[in-house]
Amino acid sequence: MMNTQSRFAVAIGVLIAGAIAFSQVALAQQVPTAVILVIDFQRVTQESLVGKDVAAQMESNRVELENRVRQLEEELRTQEEEIVKQKSIISPDAYEQRVRDFQVKAQTARQELQQKQQARQRAVQQANVEIQRSLRPIVRSIMEGRGATMILDKNFVADHISGLDVTTEVIEQLDQAMPSFQVSLSN
Repeated sequence: MMNTQSRFAVAIGVLIAGAIAFSQVALAQQVPTAVILVIDFQRVTQESLVGKDVAAQMESNRVELENRVRQLEEELRTQEEEIVKQKSIISPDAYEQRVRDFQVKAQTARQELQQKQQARQRAVQQANVEIQRSLRPIVRSIMEGRGATMILDKNFVADHISGLDVTTEVIEQLDQAMPSFQVSLSN
């Protein structure tokens, strides 16, 4: 025979269990089912027209930068050899002045190359920002068209069934929306 206190405890337990079950059902109804699509963003960068365009411009800039490095190295090497040859025929003060001038020229060359490298990095970052700006609505449109709730980069997916990878579709739409981008390499 249950006393009043025991019945009250059982009733509270039933109410709590019911509340927990109800909240789990309500929570399950609020969370949408995940529909996931996969995109190989590295492939988008490598195979899209704009990705190839930016890569070609940056390769051209890399070659120009390497040529400038060789030119500066040659100029500095020639000047250094001249200074060494003249050491015995000019005054110590004149020699010291030429060494200081050489050091200033070498420092200026290093600064020039550093500025060009920084401009190159900024240009790549800006190109990536602009490409991402064009890519976002494309990805959003594909997600909405397929009823997807999430996009995952293929690099983070171990395996997936066919039909989830929309990389080719993304590349095709990006090629139409943004076939090229003029990289700005200003210092």
